[in-house]
Amino acid sequence: MTQTRSGKSDQSLQSQRPQLIVHAGTHKTASTYIQERLHRNRDLLSSQGISLQDPLECKPKPKKLAAELCKRRSKRWKAFFMQQPEGQHCLLSAEQFAVPLTDPQCIRQLEALADAAGYELHIVIFIRSQLDYINSRYIYSLRRFYHHQNFKQFVEDALQGKLQNEKPTRGKIKRRQDVFDFWNYFQPLLKAKAKGLKVSFLPFRQGGVDPFEQFIRTINLSTALPWKACPQKHYNRSPGTRGVWLARVLSQLLRENGISPKSIGNSSQIILNEERQRRWNDPSFWGYSRKLTKKVMRHFEANNARFAQAAWNCNWDDAFSTSNPATQRRRTAYAPPSIEAEVRMHAVAQRLLNLIKRQQAAGHFSPLKRLIRMMLRR
Repeated sequence: MTQTRSGKSDQSLQSQRPQLIVHAGTHKTASTYIQERLHRNRDLLSSQGISLQDPLECKPKPKKLAAELCKRRSKRWKAFFMQQPEGQHCLLSAEQFAVPLTDPQCIRQLEALADAAGYELHIVIFIRSQLDYINSRYIYSLRRFYHHQNFKQFVEDALQGKLQNEKPTRGKIKRRQDVFDFWNYFQPLLKAKAKGLKVSFLPFRQGGVDPFEQFIRTINLSTALPWKACPQKHYNRSPGTRGVWLARVLSQLLRENGISPKSIGNSSQIILNEERQRRWNDPSFWGYSRKLTKKVMRHFEANNARFAQAAWNCNWDDAFSTSNPATQRRRTAYAPPSIEAEVRMHAVAQRLLNLIKRQQAAGHFSPLKRLIRMMLRR
């Protein structure tokens, strides 16, 4: 039985049926940090009656269960439920669940699977304001070399419901591109919520309340419990202003040389490692001009109002009232201060390109890969 901050017992999780709690991200809302803290506190969770399906220790992994939904399959789900301790709530955390939860059939399938196993389904999803979310997705996709767009081009595509390097399908479901328009993107989940499904949309407040504490309170556990902290290294670090500029140049070089970003091992760390080696300690990238900020806010204003009423029964601004005022942030981006500086930065990008080419050549001619290619040719 859980304890509230006041020390009184909280009966909220002591319902007639145990809950299947699914934390579904979304992307860029501190999911890695939340998952690491859940992992570090799995024994404490168990003492509170919650069994964590820890991806580091348990199979099937949560992201595999998400993929199972997309494929309209249930074999792994049945195996998962068979493993669960009787009478305990189950907790799954994977941002990959966000995609199937935009599909009505997947939602019904998950509800039916939970119900058949004797669980009440509870979906938990963080929502990040579009200004932060688009800026973060730009950095995320650029550091993985998915494109070489400038920020304004990326925003224009985002407003039209386009995402760089996103596959059109996942399993048997169509992958939605309008991820920033929450009213449309989560319409199937909002309709299921209106019919009685337990869904908690949590406003992700950049620079505000700890998202782990938000999550813990949402599943009716006390933040006063002795939760183990998480080292800073488990926060997903993003490149600074020079790193973002360098990533865009390198991404263009990769495309010109016909190198797919998916063929590059550990691609997301290349720019971060370069920053560390060069001891760059730059400010965070923020790509918006005042004009672009206003354009994005106007674009989503009406649907944000609809979403906030459906999800929280309040205004959008009220839900994000403790956030840092993103609307007041000034553009922070790198521009080489001189021709010499730009030449040096291009030389860094060229060096990284050559390093990637050497690594790929070494991998291409490794004995194991040569043997596999020979067997495939037979």
